[in-house]
Amino acid sequence: MIKIRKCTQDDIPSIIKIESLSFKYPYPSIVFYNYIGKNFYVGELNDRVVGYAIGDAKRHLIVSIAVHPDYRRLGIGRALMNAILKNMHDYAILQVRMSNKEAIKFYKNLGFVEKELLKRYYIDGEDAILMFKSLD
Repeated sequence: MIKIRKCTQDDIPSIIKIESLSFKYPYPSIVFYNYIGKNFYVGELNDRVVGYAIGDAKRHLIVSIAVHPDYRRLGIGRALMNAILKNMHDYAILQVRMSNKEAIKFYKNLGFVEKELLKRYYIDGEDAILMFKSLD
């Protein structure tokens, strides 16, 4: 059974591994340490951290979400997003790579809509899509 809970410092090594398996340009570990105690959740399956999500309520921003490749399509990402969105108000935004069709579909299924194209947003020059969800 999936368990969603607040992230602790002890979870960071697992999160860094998931991050490196999920993204071409992973966040440095300091990013994760900076969000401990905030709107930062992990998903556990059989006492193993298999995903995480970070939301910044002040900026209305979904900072990052990732699920270990071996545990995708089990509802962990949806459960994580629901946890962080509960702590956000009015609306939420996120940026996603144009090439990440799977993530775009996931966000649309959660009620996000495409709002704007962000040209050359990523370090490698790839465009991003800014997505928006009303939380009222």
